Amino acid sequence: MSIEPIGPKKILVFLPAAAANAIVTKLADHGYEAVAVSTLPEAFSALRSDRYSFAVTTRPEIDLVRNIRSIPVVNLEVFFHTEPSGDGPLITSKRFDSSAFMKRIEFLVQPLATRVESADVEQAKYEGMRGPRTARWRAAVKSLLGLLRRREGLKDVRS
Repeated sequence: MSIEPIGPKKILVFLPAAAANAIVTKLADHGYEAVAVSTLPEAFSALRSDRYSFAVTTRPEIDLVRNIRSIPVVNLEVFFHTEPSGDGPLITSKRFDSSAFMKRIEFLVQPLATRVESADVEQAKYEGMRGPRTARWRAAVKSLLGLLRRREGLKDVRS
């Protein structure tokens, strides 16, 4: 018996109406089914159902979403980056990193088993690059013991 859902679940987008519709359109362009909600009662009724695999919202609403239902939440704010614009006075604008946002969505849409396997592969790659942790630990202990053995022959200068 599988614990994965039969069909893919929808993505809940809990943002002000204009922003929510823009994100839903972007997700639909990439083939994802998303629903926009803008008010707390809409979010509450949507989250009480089991139709959504995760939510997209901003930092102030993350706790609110998680208090209603424990699902993964994508913080939309982390995909906005400031960059200076023009040569004149220091004016900054924010740019939306849509490729990073879509990578996060693609990751969360994957079945849980696939996400765990890919995380294990990434961890194995990282551990392979830095070498076994026990080898460094043993080298440090051998070095310390070697220093202690060399000091045994030394006389105490205070005596």
